[in-house]
This record gives sequence, structure tokens and C-alpha cells, in this order.
Amino acid sequence: MIFTTMRVERPEGVVVARGVAALIESAATAPTVERLDFGEGPAAALVVVSTTQGVPLIPWQRRDTLYDEANTDPETGQLAKYRIVAPVETYDGDHQEALCERVVGG
Repeated sequence: MIFTTMRVERPEGVVVARGVAALIESAATAPTVERLDFGEGPAAALVVVSTTQGVPLIPWQRRDTLYDEANTDPETGQLAKYRIVAPVETYDGDHQEALCERVVGG
């Protein structure tokens, strides 16, 4: 588990939020993901990112890109980057959870 903050960009490259408090955990161990059977890429490339301080003013959507504002990707030296690949779950206005794929480079 990694506690951090995220910058959120829409597919058009528009930044819609900065400093969103979040928790990143492996999708293989996350309690909300029962079974992953995409047949693509290793399970380590999939993570669940959850907000930790409520639902953002502009809620997350599928295809948004989340940039970890505190941690870099060891393969690129750039900010770690995750793309939301499934519908985002919102829980009673308390928090959001998104299944994401780690993006390396470009």
C-alpha cells in the first residue's frame, strides 16, 4: 500500500484536479477485486487506486490518467502514471475506487 496524492488528467490532457489524497494497492491483493482475467499483462501492472478524503469535486472517470505526485516510476524516472481501465466505483459519497493499469513511458 502506498499513500500519496494524485494529479488527475482527462484524455484530452486537461488537468481536472491536483493533490487528491489516494491509496494505491496491488489489484491482486485488493479486497474489492475478486478475480482478474484480462489475459493481458502481468497482474503487477494492475492496481486499485482509492481516494482517502472523500469523493473529489470532479469525480474520476474511466480513461482518466492519474499521476502520483510523490513517487516516480523506477523504469522511467518520471512520475508514476496510472490509467483508469474500468468503471469507477463511488461508495455513498465517502470515496471512489478505480481499477488502473500502470503506464510506463509515453
